[in-house]
Amino acid sequence: MGINIFKGLVNKIRTLAVDPLVKSQNPPWFDARGVSAGLLIGTAIPLGLQTASMVFFRLFVRFNVLIAFAFTWINNPLTLAPMYYTFYLIGSICLGKPPATNFQDFQVLFKPIFEAGGITEACAQILTLGGDVVLRWFVGAFASAIPLGLMSYFVSLRFLKSRQEKKTLLQEASQDLATGKD
Repeated sequence: MGINIFKGLVNKIRTLAVDPLVKSQNPPWFDARGVSAGLLIGTAIPLGLQTASMVFFRLFVRFNVLIAFAFTWINNPLTLAPMYYTFYLIGSICLGKPPATNFQDFQVLFKPIFEAGGITEACAQILTLGGDVVLRWFVGAFASAIPLGLMSYFVSLRFLKSRQEKKTLLQEASQDLATGKD
C-alpha cells in the first residue's frame, strides 16, 4: 500500500511540475521565473496565503503561473512541520538566539495552525504563538526562500535552455532529412 501511495505522489509531481516544464512552448526565462516564483512563494509564504501572494507577485513580475503554482507544493501537509521547524531553527541562528523548543514541542505549538479550518483561523492561531516564535520563523523562511528562489531560477534556466537547444537541433536534423540535405 505504501508503495502505491509513493507511486501516486511521484506521478502527481511529474504531472504538475515536470511535464509542464518539458512540454512548455514558452521562452526558458519565463518558465524559469515560474519555478523560481513557485519555490520562493512556497517557501517564504505560509500555506493558505500562497495563491493570493502569487497573484500579487504576478502584478509586478512576468512568470509562468501554472508552473509557479505547481512548485509552491514544496510546502504541503507532509512537509509543513519539518519545513516550519527548520525555518524556526534558521531564524534562531540568524538572530543569534538559541532555539527555545525542540521539534516535538514545536509540532504541539503549531498543531492548531496545521489543523486550522481556513486561512482566517490559521492567521488567528499564528498571532497566538508570540512575537519571538513568529519572528524566528519568518526570518528563517525568508533566509531560506531567497537563495532557493535565486538558485532555482539559474538551474532551471540552464536546464530549459539546454532542452530548447536540443529540441532545435532535432527539428533542424528532421527538416534536413525531410528535404534530403546532408
